[in-house]
Amino acid sequence: MAYSTSGVLPVEELPPGTSLLVSGPPLTRKRELMIRLLGGDTAEEVAMVTTKMGAGNLLELFREWNGEWPTERLHVVDCVTRERGLGAVRETATTSYVSSPRDMTGLSIELSGLFKRIHADGRPMRFGIHSLSTFLMYHDLRRVYRMLHVLSGQIESIGGVGVFVVDSPTERERDILSQLIDGIVETRETESGCELRLRGLGGRGAGWQPY
Repeated sequence: MAYSTSGVLPVEELPPGTSLLVSGPPLTRKRELMIRLLGGDTAEEVAMVTTKMGAGNLLELFREWNGEWPTERLHVVDCVTRERGLGAVRETATTSYVSSPRDMTGLSIELSGLFKRIHADGRPMRFGIHSLSTFLMYHDLRRVYRMLHVLSGQIESIGGVGVFVVDSPTERERDILSQLIDGIVETRETESGCELRLRGLGGRGAGWQPY
């Protein structure tokens, strides 16, 4: 089963097992782009890792841009709320909290269990991280590469789709991370608004398009 891109990209579908890197400067709507790509079909499972805003705000944005979604199929791992001391949090069946983006071991354990539970249900899955840049602030590139290697491998093994956001990566960061990725969505800001282009997955010739 292929995954619809809902008209967001210059290709209509993504094959199972696809991982995308969304790369561009700040304020080019990369979070919105990730969320729209994750919101394909309410019969699918969606899982998101957030390092820049709390789970509640992220879920509000998801529903604002994708419409209502079955609560039991919308999962968030929040890496920011506890670190910022934003008050008491309560974990639920679909929302969990990691102490900080520094705790990559805790995140890996949380995601491993989450992937197993979703895969056991047998539904298609879309997964996203906003943003890898936060992990690059706290960890060296090799460790972030290893994390992405594991996650992209899991996505491939279960036939899901992964969308990984990174803000203004260095050339070395993008070259290394893109080794694990099937396609790169680049974003930029112009006088008329934000644009994107897809490299790989048959979108190479499409060029920049408004978003």
